[in-house]
Amino acid sequence: MDAGVVCNHCGLPYTLSEDEDVGRLPHVLFCGHIFCSECLDSTISESTICCPDCTINTDIGEEGVDGLQVDSRIIGLMYTTKMNSKRKLSRQPARRWSDKRQSDHKKLAEEGPDVEKVLNVALCKASENITTLDRLHQTLDSGIQVQLKRERTRIIKEIDNCVEKAILILHKRRSSLVSELSCLEKLFSAGRDECQKLQRRRRELHTAIQKAQHVLQVSLLESYCSLDEILENLQSPVESYDMSCLTLRSDLKCVLNVDYVKNSLEVTDGNFKLVCEDVAVPPAAEHVKNPARNESSGEKRRGRESPRAAISPHPASPRHIRAPSPSLIIEEIIEEPVIDREPKHTERQRVQRKNRKTPTDRISFSQSGLKKWVSVTHIINPTHFYVRYVMEHKAGVLLAKKINSICSGERSRFTELDQIKTGSLVFVKWKEDVWYRAVVCELFQKGCLDCVSQCSANDVARLEVFFSDYGFFKGLTVSGDDLVGLNACVRRAYPAAQADLHRWEPQAVRCSLKDIVPSDLVKGWSVEASEEMKRVVGSSAVEMQVLGEERDALLVDLKKVSMNSSFSLREHLVFMELARFYSPQVAPAGGKIMRFYPPVLPKLNTTLNAVVSHVNTPSDFYIQLVENMEFLLLNTKLQDCYGLPEAESDLQIYSPVLSQACVALYDNKDWCRAEVTGFPGGQKVEVQYVDFGNKEILSVKDLRQIKDEFFSLPAMALWCSLHGVLSVGETWSEESVDVFRELTEQKLVIVVVKKLVPVSMAMPVCLYEAGEDSTDGLSSIEETLVTKGLAFLSREITCKKSLPLEHTVWDPPLVEESPCRSEPTSATLDPSTAMQPSLILPACLKDVKVKVTHVTSPGNICVQLLQYDTQLKRIHDLLKKEYTKSEPEETAWEADMFCAANVNGVWERGKVCSLSSGDVAEVLRCDFGNKVQIHLSNLRPLLPGLGGSYLLECCLSDIRPAGGCSSWTATACDFISYYLTGAMAIMTIQEPSSVRPVPVSLFCSNRAGGHVSIADFLITEGLALRERGVRPKSEPATVSLEQTECEDAKKIGQENKSLTPPRSHLPKPAPRTTPPPARVRTQAYLPPELPPCGDSCMSVSAVSDDGVIHVMTLQAVCEFDRLQEQLQQCIKSLPKQKHYNWKNVLGCVVMGSDMLWYRGQVQEVTGGYVKVRYVDQGIVENIPVCHVYPMAICENVPQLAVPCQMNGLYPVGGVWQCDAVALMKELLLGRSVSVHVTELPEDPHDSVTVEIILDGMQLSRIMMHHQHATLSLSEDYVVKAPVPDLDHFDLNTEGLEEPQTTLGSYTDLKLPDQGESCWVRIKHIRTPNEVFLSLLDTSALEHEQESLDEAMSRVNSDIDALPLLEDFTMDCPCLAEYSDGKYYRAKILGISEVNPSIQLLVRHVDFGSDDIVPLCKLRRLPETLLRFPCEAVYVHLAGFKPPRCCQESERIPYSPEWSMKSMLEMIDLLHGKLRAVVTDVEPQPTVLLYNADGYLIHTPLVEKGLADNE
Repeated sequence: MDAGVVCNHCGLPYTLSEDEDVGRLPHVLFCGHIFCSECLDSTISESTICCPDCTINTDIGEEGVDGLQVDSRIIGLMYTTKMNSKRKLSRQPARRWSDKRQSDHKKLAEEGPDVEKVLNVALCKASENITTLDRLHQTLDSGIQVQLKRERTRIIKEIDNCVEKAILILHKRRSSLVSELSCLEKLFSAGRDECQKLQRRRRELHTAIQKAQHVLQVSLLESYCSLDEILENLQSPVESYDMSCLTLRSDLKCVLNVDYVKNSLEVTDGNFKLVCEDVAVPPAAEHVKNPARNESSGEKRRGRESPRAAISPHPASPRHIRAPSPSLIIEEIIEEPVIDREPKHTERQRVQRKNRKTPTDRISFSQSGLKKWVSVTHIINPTHFYVRYVMEHKAGVLLAKKINSICSGERSRFTELDQIKTGSLVFVKWKEDVWYRAVVCELFQKGCLDCVSQCSANDVARLEVFFSDYGFFKGLTVSGDDLVGLNACVRRAYPAAQADLHRWEPQAVRCSLKDIVPSDLVKGWSVEASEEMKRVVGSSAVEMQVLGEERDALLVDLKKVSMNSSFSLREHLVFMELARFYSPQVAPAGGKIMRFYPPVLPKLNTTLNAVVSHVNTPSDFYIQLVENMEFLLLNTKLQDCYGLPEAESDLQIYSPVLSQACVALYDNKDWCRAEVTGFPGGQKVEVQYVDFGNKEILSVKDLRQIKDEFFSLPAMALWCSLHGVLSVGETWSEESVDVFRELTEQKLVIVVVKKLVPVSMAMPVCLYEAGEDSTDGLSSIEETLVTKGLAFLSREITCKKSLPLEHTVWDPPLVEESPCRSEPTSATLDPSTAMQPSLILPACLKDVKVKVTHVTSPGNICVQLLQYDTQLKRIHDLLKKEYTKSEPEETAWEADMFCAANVNGVWERGKVCSLSSGDVAEVLRCDFGNKVQIHLSNLRPLLPGLGGSYLLECCLSDIRPAGGCSSWTATACDFISYYLTGAMAIMTIQEPSSVRPVPVSLFCSNRAGGHVSIADFLITEGLALRERGVRPKSEPATVSLEQTECEDAKKIGQENKSLTPPRSHLPKPAPRTTPPPARVRTQAYLPPELPPCGDSCMSVSAVSDDGVIHVMTLQAVCEFDRLQEQLQQCIKSLPKQKHYNWKNVLGCVVMGSDMLWYRGQVQEVTGGYVKVRYVDQGIVENIPVCHVYPMAICENVPQLAVPCQMNGLYPVGGVWQCDAVALMKELLLGRSVSVHVTELPEDPHDSVTVEIILDGMQLSRIMMHHQHATLSLSEDYVVKAPVPDLDHFDLNTEGLEEPQTTLGSYTDLKLPDQGESCWVRIKHIRTPNEVFLSLLDTSALEHEQESLDEAMSRVNSDIDALPLLEDFTMDCPCLAEYSDGKYYRAKILGISEVNPSIQLLVRHVDFGSDDIVPLCKLRRLPETLLRFPCEAVYVHLAGFKPPRCCQESERIPYSPEWSMKSMLEMIDLLHGKLRAVVTDVEPQPTVLLYNADGYLIHTPLVEKGLADNE
């Protein structure tokens, strides 16, 4: 038989089905191989047939093998063979019939046979042949119809796939063309300039309206603003603007190459084109014509140039497009490489390409508007979930089989030499016998609490992985000490496996529902929203529409499709009130928004040090003053507060408001204060950093809500412009801007303010190079720009320079410094003169500018005079030139020797203080004041003549330590060192002498621009007292300075008057008289309504400096909102303010920083400020007089804030210290707490005695834990639960009350007596010589019926039955939950954290390890567990101690005398069974440890130099 009709698998021939015999038909698999039906039936597995030759899978339907395609060629051959065999059989009887016919004729003639019988036999045979022919015709006709239908369906499916690919290519091309339309922005640049002009005019007019309204309300504000400028802005007419941009059109067109589209879709058989579809594209629609089938058309198609000849594997270039050439052609069709033509019968290769997913097969992020069917795999919240494409299901099945085949081999198992790194690919067993690929996110090593980036596979204790194909995290704990436990759940991805899996992209795609935000923007996404999304989506497939892209997530909308309709998941969540659509607000929904204080403007014609923080043009830049130490503290607090992970969810801004104050991410690393200035669209926000001045466009996810504490400091960026210079052209050129940036941006400059202007206008200033204390003789930045021809001087400056000197000033200004007050202009500041190595005090000892370099205490402060900066720089340059390339010299160093020291790579003058045995010397930095440890190789003999110091050692005068001590407390030293080190200050020497330290007065600038005495500041903080016999100064030092300036100015004026020639008398203005202050008397507001005794929920509004806590009841909070609305209406009807006498004023109204009015009470009046307490909130502030109105409004409403004091608690030292008050503010402000009122005062104005419960813990316990207060023994401190009000019925409750159990304490495990030994095992190691051990001899506990492990297992099985812990005393026994989810015996050691929630430090008594847990993970210990002694005993290891000299830099944080290397070495030595010999029992147990070989356990540490023998 022919080999073509034999099955290649079983070797049997193919047979056709006849009657009841089904036969062995040849079926074709997807890979192209042919086998008989019997062989294929035997290889079916789960509706899939695996090809015996190439192992390619073929999916079958419900029909089974019969549904597969039958090879028509073999079927035809089988029919031909069968017909030929029948013809042979029919021919043999015919020959015999012809031979017999003559004989039969003879017989008929002779014998006369029966003719009818012969004819009947022939007719029967013919009828059988006709039946066979009819059956064959019917089989052939039906087979042709079925095969035609199958082939037509296959080709139509391939055509549809090609059309879908073409649509995807056109979509991608459309996106790329749309992205190229950026040139249209330049077309409308003039129109945008007109829009900016309109916006600036609107802002100016709006500002002028606000100023005019404030002047009408408060007449005193007239002196603070220019009325003429306000009237000019209000009355100036509207200019005409260019509106021609509304009719502009570009010449761009979009051209479609129709001929190219016609020839891009065809049907071929692999060698030549069978059908060519002629596609005509009319203006409205496209029609597909029937293909021509005549011979001439075929020849014509074969004769012309084939369209595939022009298609290359690269994108088509414009020269291949035959189309009319318009002004600009921006259309192309082919974007992706075209795959070569496939030969005939290559179904196997096609399936392989289909299953091989490449990045181009997945949906591109830029293809917005596409719809795909997906299944949701994991949901975190509606804006963070993961999906998988349904179209990739088969690829996922192949991926799973590939991973399982990889993990089934021995090559995937971890060995001792393998290393696991974070970010590496591994395989994890998630479900039974199924492996999945994952990425390692966190890795924990055995014996290490913190996560590591890499460790050996044998040392892995726990790891957290991310399933990249499903989108969720999972933590894995490795059980056992060997690799068996690790290989049971994790397998490694060796390089060959990674190469095989590289073609499969991660199946999970991160998505986010577009343009929806939580319904509650403060709390964020609720659990109900995520649960509702899970319920709606379920496990079925949903339709996903891609709407955009943001970072690594797709912005989508999911649609749930039912039988008759579909609905959007976004709209469903909004309808359920679990979310709302995002829409940026121009104004807040309720009330006014909080804004930053405007920047404090410096004084006129005053020299200041500043840094240029941002430059737009020389007429538009921002500076930041450097003499402010509060900004550095603010910046540090910002990073600490907003750098925590929980700040992303707790402080997220979902719907920003225009001009809203916020905290924004700066340069993707730092958090800075900012203000919202615009909404570009696409959930982008334009913000301006108020402390730097630059603007950025950020995502809404990069914004955070700002806390109230960060409003205290005003904006630090001052908007400035160069004074007296103008641009050469209409605008500043790019070269001039670049030169100005190179000279100033991010550099220290000297600024002189030339004119004070409103905050809405740029302040004219002059800039000078930094380095000198005076601007005389320095070339300014303005002159540099003019010299280079990039700017020119304005007419005003040119006229002033052309006038002679004697006519420029006719009367010296009052702020001009007199010769006696100016800083010394002697030869010490001239670089050309000889160098003076030591400090010489200036002639004038008042108001000397200094820099604080080192602070030890208020009695030891080291400062540098700024006038010696040039001399110090010359010395540093000389030392650098002399010693940079020098080699160490052998010098016999002794104490008090001057030297040149290399400190952090800089050569400085130093003085040797002492020497140590390790070639390390303690050196005093002569020009800075602090001491450093330096190796002798970094010291050189100092050049002759350079010995000395520019440092002045001083102390604060007129103050002494508080608390009755003769020395300064550590709190005072740390406080002043924190605030003063590195700050700029003004110093006045009180008593010049050669004795050091010199008594001085130091003044630093505050946020209001004034000078604050450091001594007075320490007194107000309670850290210092004034010296006896010294009266406090009523005026600050700046008053005497102004008086001195006035006297000096008068003397100079008289001298100038005597030298200048006489001139005509100028008219004198009329004397200005000030009316006497108006006398006003107001009464105090009614005292607050005191709450009843018992428990109630209240809101904390303020905490005063004396420790008084102001709270508001829930009713008072609602009343406060109604009262505010009434106050704003009443304030409009009040008369204008006057000059008042505040002596008899108590009740008043105050304008707060948010421009709203509040009720207040005057406490003190100092200068132009009034100290006021907000009676409805309890806050105390110093407010300018112009913002306080001496009138009581709504006086019938009592005060809403109730002052409270804690019951039975006394502060340390008798008064609340600043750190204690700061802790209370951090814990209480803005929170609702449970308040238990224990006692009401007799006077309603006094404080109520209360006990505050915070998260289940009393506030008094927290204050005592931090050692801020002590408990009064004379009063009852225990807060009893409120007794419910019951009717006086005769109820018998005997036997119903539950007795209160009082737990005892744990019993320690008894060690053997001194000198005896026992076998032990180490439970926990704290330091190399401090461990927790357990005894291996448990004979003493054998009489126990139940072991500790059995008892703990019984308790954990029903842990929910145990109540939560309510007693939080120190060493209180309890049950604490560990990271494995089980509870273990523990005791409380202290309070670890209090914000944002209370965390307690506990110790697991059976293991010795410490842990930090919240209150919800602590439960009451059953009394039955107290009978078991603690299994972990703390002991001290004898025989060794920390090394005296160790070169290891990495130390144990809580025990720095030990290195981390010694700790790791000791951990390796303490494994297994050890013998302990007790050497001492009191005061703490001390033992000697021996290993199994009888050697001391610490011997290797001593040999390696990691420890010393004791």
